[in-house]
Amino acid sequence: MTAHARRIARYYAWLDRFAPLREYRAQTGSETQSIHRALRDPDGGPASATVIHRLMLDGVSLPADPRVLDAGCGYGATAFDLQPEIGGQWLGITLSPVQVRRAGAEAARRKLTERLRFECRSYDDPLPGPFDLVIAIESLIHGTDPVRSIANLAGHLDTGGHLVIVDDMPEPGLSPRDAADLALFKRMWRCPVAPPVATWRDAIDAAGLERIHERDLTDLILLGDPDELLALRARLQRRAFWLGLIGRNLREQADIGGRTLELLQLRGAVRYRLIVARKGAHAGA
Repeated sequence: MTAHARRIARYYAWLDRFAPLREYRAQTGSETQSIHRALRDPDGGPASATVIHRLMLDGVSLPADPRVLDAGCGYGATAFDLQPEIGGQWLGITLSPVQVRRAGAEAARRKLTERLRFECRSYDDPLPGPFDLVIAIESLIHGTDPVRSIANLAGHLDTGGHLVIVDDMPEPGLSPRDAADLALFKRMWRCPVAPPVATWRDAIDAAGLERIHERDLTDLILLGDPDELLALRARLQRRAFWLGLIGRNLREQADIGGRTLELLQLRGAVRYRLIVARKGAHAGA
């Protein structure tokens, strides 16, 4: 595990200590929680963190019993939501041993251990594969080398398999204020690169995949009032300063990053995008 991967693992281990179990149970009725954000349902249903699951698979053709990799699975909520719908054998990977334990316990509770496995590893590591579907929801932004990550994931796709990326992607030509806020967000959320959409497109193309669908989902995000977000962030920054003196401000850092991201999205400086790509017979030849 790289030094950056170890930092991410420690970051999530600390944050997990401050996530009450009622938050997990409110989301799924169990001890799993979808870490990705709630979206408005464009079809008029309730806003929820599962809306993205339907949107990202729209038009994606899968075999009857797909082999699926969730690259950055968190507590496994995506697998628990989608496996009953599309079936298949699932592998969820995360850098957090705590997330692996929680997800594994939930799989056992649901009697799904023969269908769902969770392991502590990086999406840059060698993977078992091949997979018919690789999902990366708000996870690749934490990587240090997007080209390497995409190449690795693409290399573990079977012919005809799909790669689905959902992530926050900065716009080019940011103003000084937005550039400063982007730097703050990246630091608070441990995102060393946070590439723009062009970088992801180029990485997908370089990996020999065919981009078949792209969608900007920013307008579906539930965003707060900008003045209230600025005031809340200022309070969080003051609290983080004092707690930082005793090394206990990671929760505040995460909240600062989240509020800063909302501000960037409200200004249109960061877009929440979905990209779907497919591996053709020629890829890797």
